[in-house]
Amino acid sequence: MDALILKKYESLPADLRREVSDFIDFLWSKYQKKEADSELIAGKRAGLFGNAKGMITILPGFDDIPEGFEEYQ
Repeated sequence: MDALILKKYESLPADLRREVSDFIDFLWSKYQKKEADSELIAGKRAGLFGNAKGMITILPGFDDIPEGFEEYQ
């Protein structure tokens, strides 16, 4: 199979060879991004609950009704 692909590639004009090369680069970067995304999902999203622990704080008085909004209680 590889020999057939190489033979087809070598029969192309130089400008089309560059396009093939660019397309291979595009496919490779797409593959790498997909791999990185799946690693991110497997690594970080597996423990989704608690990931933000310590990043959010609720200040005292958070539940207090703001001045002027008492009637909407």
